[in-house]
Amino acid sequence: MRPDPRTPVLVGLAQWVDRDSAPGEGLSPQEMLATAARAAIADCGGNQAAIVAAIDAIVTVRLFQDSGFGAPFGKQNNLSHCIARRIGATPRRTVYGPVGGNTPQMLATRFMAEIARGEHEVVLLAGCEPIRTQSRAQKAGLTLDWAEESPQDAETLGSEIRFVSPHEFAHGIGLPVNVYPLFENALGAHYGRDPLAHRQAIGRLMARFTEVAATNPYAQLPLARTADELITPTDENRYIGYPYTKYLNSNMFVDQAAALLLMSTAAADRLGVPACKRVYLHGAADTVDKILVTSRLNYWSSPAIRAGAAHALAMAGTDMAGIAHMDLYSCFPSAVEIAADMLGIAHDDPRGLTLTGGLPYFGGPGNNYSMHGIAEVAARCRAAPGTRGLVFANGGYLTKHSFGIWSTAPRPFPEADPAAPQADLDAEPSPAFTEQPEGPATIETMTVIHDRGEPAFAIIIGRLDASGRRFLAQIREGATTLIDVPAIGRPIHVTPGDPVNIAQL
Repeated sequence: MRPDPRTPVLVGLAQWVDRDSAPGEGLSPQEMLATAARAAIADCGGNQAAIVAAIDAIVTVRLFQDSGFGAPFGKQNNLSHCIARRIGATPRRTVYGPVGGNTPQMLATRFMAEIARGEHEVVLLAGCEPIRTQSRAQKAGLTLDWAEESPQDAETLGSEIRFVSPHEFAHGIGLPVNVYPLFENALGAHYGRDPLAHRQAIGRLMARFTEVAATNPYAQLPLARTADELITPTDENRYIGYPYTKYLNSNMFVDQAAALLLMSTAAADRLGVPACKRVYLHGAADTVDKILVTSRLNYWSSPAIRAGAAHALAMAGTDMAGIAHMDLYSCFPSAVEIAADMLGIAHDDPRGLTLTGGLPYFGGPGNNYSMHGIAEVAARCRAAPGTRGLVFANGGYLTKHSFGIWSTAPRPFPEADPAAPQADLDAEPSPAFTEQPEGPATIETMTVIHDRGEPAFAIIIGRLDASGRRFLAQIREGATTLIDVPAIGRPIHVTPGDPVNIAQL
């Protein structure tokens, strides 16, 4: 049966990386985006001039510079217009996405739905990060001119989420490198492993990711490492937040870009896109866990990942056994482990949990990583027609989640709401919490934050023995004694502070 003319399809995909340019010689974000956009248009195999003329929306994933990290070389008020200017397109909409690593899949789902409703015919999605070029230029004392003014500001989508409260921030919960280790240590205890055995398991998991990155032509760091190399602290691979060494953290110092071209079936027919290039979205979901880290049910699971994945798979009419290719968001090992657990698959699943090589090794281009994941999944589906691929994208502190089930098999666009599971997730109560804890308590999870490889302080999430209320604290004296010893469930005494509560072993 021929698809409905309004059925949306992904028809073009492209990835780009720069590993070699000297300081000051890398592309600006505008040029990176345009380079990926041109390649995605060329990839679809249709009439390129006619495709460019037909683009009616260009959507750009938000850069780190606009996600709270600063823009030392000037800003742009409409990156989508910058792309249009360079490729010769005249879209009626230019859009800028919100903060979050879930954004690429969320945007793909959203704009495919708009195509299905007849609101658009041809949509270009693009994203990049030039942080390698930016940081190298700053280190060399160079000034780059990246400022570009467009006649109209980009349309923005949604409202930004505050992922952290002032109380959390005061205790060190702010940077992802401080938060994901809290999940990791809770996972080790949940699995019943002693800390050293758990670190070795992390190393084995992520060593497989490095092997994928080593053969990926778009990887920023195409280098295979052993498990021991990944987990052993050295001068080059120092601890960041225990148990994570540098090699286990997402690598944001990348020059990477990706783009996707979406269009209706009618437009694909009219513009000469071959059937072999068309990839359909069979299922999708967008879910959110409790926003604040201190509100989570526990630190070793994600109800929103479990519910979102189940919703997307059901929408696609399959289960995990029917998935041939997958890319799980991999900013830190705990994100991979929790996602795999919620999907009900083994950490050493023979299908592999990454197609890119993961954010620490392939590269972590800010909010745009999962656009590379979608490109890899779509390419595998094209190479094995009829198979299905899954993309799991994550934003915040394992907070916002987006899922896509992709296949070349023609299928009507899903009508089910991708956010349908959210009401039940929002109704789940959070553990009681106090900002002023006092008395005997127990460690629920922890991490030791390091400064240049030396232990600085421990972040503690604990429970008061008397009431069971959850709290935050720091350990400033004796934090080293929590490294490589069982710490979860250990008794402590907590004293309220202003603004930081202090725990003692």
